[in-house]
Amino acid sequence: MARRKKAAQRKPRRTRSSSDRPPSDRRGRRTPRAEVPRHRAAEGGLVRGTLAVHPAGYGFVEAEVGDTVVFVPPGQLGGALDGDTVLVSWRAAARGREGYVRSVLARQRTRVTGVLVRRGRDWFVEPDDPRMARFEVRALGRVPKSYGGQLVVGSIVDYPLPGNEAMTVEVDRLLGRPGSLAAEEAKILVEHDIDDTFPPEVEDEAASVPSQLRRADREDREDLTDLPFMTIDPHDARDFDDAVCVELLGKDPKRARMRVHVAVADVSHYVRPGTAIDAEARRRSFSTYLPDRAVPMLPEVLSAGICSLVPRRDRCAMVVTMDIDARGNVVRSKVRAAVIHSRKRLAYEQVAGELAGRRKLPAAVRERIVLLRAAADRLRRVRLRRGAIELSLPESRILLDEDDPHRIRRIYSARASREIARAYNLIEEFMLAANEAVARLAAEHDLPVIYRIHDKPDEARVARFAAAAEFLGVSCDPQKLSTPKGVRRFLDAVEDHDKREVLHGLLLRAMAQAEYDVVNIGHFALAAPTYVHFTSPIRRYPDLVTHRVIKRFLAARGRPSGGGAALPYPHRKEAATWAHHASARERQSAGAEQDAKALFAAAYMRDRIGDRIQGTITGIVDTGIFVRLDDPFVDGMVRREQLERRTRETWEADELGIFLTGLRSHRILGLGDRVCVEVTDASVHRRQVDLAFIEKLDG
Repeated sequence: MARRKKAAQRKPRRTRSSSDRPPSDRRGRRTPRAEVPRHRAAEGGLVRGTLAVHPAGYGFVEAEVGDTVVFVPPGQLGGALDGDTVLVSWRAAARGREGYVRSVLARQRTRVTGVLVRRGRDWFVEPDDPRMARFEVRALGRVPKSYGGQLVVGSIVDYPLPGNEAMTVEVDRLLGRPGSLAAEEAKILVEHDIDDTFPPEVEDEAASVPSQLRRADREDREDLTDLPFMTIDPHDARDFDDAVCVELLGKDPKRARMRVHVAVADVSHYVRPGTAIDAEARRRSFSTYLPDRAVPMLPEVLSAGICSLVPRRDRCAMVVTMDIDARGNVVRSKVRAAVIHSRKRLAYEQVAGELAGRRKLPAAVRERIVLLRAAADRLRRVRLRRGAIELSLPESRILLDEDDPHRIRRIYSARASREIARAYNLIEEFMLAANEAVARLAAEHDLPVIYRIHDKPDEARVARFAAAAEFLGVSCDPQKLSTPKGVRRFLDAVEDHDKREVLHGLLLRAMAQAEYDVVNIGHFALAAPTYVHFTSPIRRYPDLVTHRVIKRFLAARGRPSGGGAALPYPHRKEAATWAHHASARERQSAGAEQDAKALFAAAYMRDRIGDRIQGTITGIVDTGIFVRLDDPFVDGMVRREQLERRTRETWEADELGIFLTGLRSHRILGLGDRVCVEVTDASVHRRQVDLAFIEKLDG
């Protein structure tokens, strides 16, 4: 659960639908939508929901209320696009509910990407999304001839209508040559509605942001510049949104209380409600981290400038102070607006070295690191005792050439050493504790914050996981996985299992998606009754909202709030809208990050076609098997038809997608099996690596 804050090495999953609110276009304007009562979804014959379109031309509508799913055959989509909110009429059919799109209630897609081609005197865009292939997309107005044959993005002017599979777009931007990394990466951002430039009005406001602390900025704040704060971040970090400090309240390091201070950049001091910067930050909601760059939520003058807790500069911060007893319990906590002065900037590698006994830093700094680790250990013991869940899942790291960011040098598994992991965890424990402390304060006083919630796992998914675990040789009672402690005990039991990573991956898929909401239901994975995001307002908008609410609360009680009296509480309905939008934007940001990694992986594997590489089966679907290669650490797919040609065997998948059975030989290919495959193709356009099955490996 390491922090995903500076580099493109984070992944986040699916949450509930966001189709109950109107979509925004790329500048935050709301598109109109017809009002259809939600209860209509439950009426016989009518369902309101979100359309998912298959490249073959059919689709499925998942109801907003209940678990109804309606199949929509080809020709019955009524001009609807993938992701649209629709009203569908249905009837009972042999294989379930089948129907047609009666009306489109809200459009999700506002832009189209594809190759610009000329036919006669007119220009057309050939969409590269196979789900859009059935449409004729005409380009409106004059288009430069140089754009011909190039990848472009166009804003939709006219949507298709029932019986008229045609669209009109206005070409906005040239992305570049199809198949080039730069153009394909730009296309990913368009697909996920992520802008890599800021609107002019945001740039204008950012230009007026101060570069140094002013006298007025210090008002209504505690002066904590005498505390020895320091930042601990990746070595290539550019923005520093948190700093830590620890005090020993006694002489015995094992028994005395410890006081931990977590300082978080006070972004809310510079990003005010009603400004263009705030509106754009809310629209984006997150920073997005690609293999070669970051697309920030805030302009750089804020994220890497006045808001960043750089060393040897006074900075505005919100500080959470916690007293921790010898057992690891937070016995006292408080929040305040302050001015801090970071004394030192450290990289995780430096901290890891000091904890391992390699003494390279000054003695005073080393002593603070050791004390910080001791405090973090106390907090960690309490978290694990109550059942906090930690999954060990390696991520891929993409190493790029320093001189050419589109030249990929290596893709490898990010298996952090135990030393580095302890350094990351040191900061992680303090961030978790600070977030919980603020959440407890918010819950106690019923403040309108945006909670970070994580529901318990769905029973059907847990049952499926238990069946998969049984196949892998691990007995698992689904009932015991309904509590965090039960999951924790299971993870402890498989700690030394040879297919531990596969089990962790399957368990992750069985878990619910964490999301944002104004209704607190607790956080299952953290085994926490209440939780908020507070510690990363530079890259997450919900944190910024929480800061404002807490500052307003502090001002009402006469405590240092950094001008919180001028910040009104958000209305709960307004906060709920922000929460739902943030959940949707989190999925978009995570999707862009995953697609970009897949893109770079496909580009890298173009030079490995013909290579035979060992790997592990990580997924089984009707069309084939997914294999994660050992080195390079990328994912690819063996298609069913290739597998059957190679083995001269017909393979049948079980209902749960756990294994394939050869109908003639009764051989088994299952999750976690080791195989040797050959790289047969790598498509940058499809962001996919195709593999050929060679053999199953022993052991």
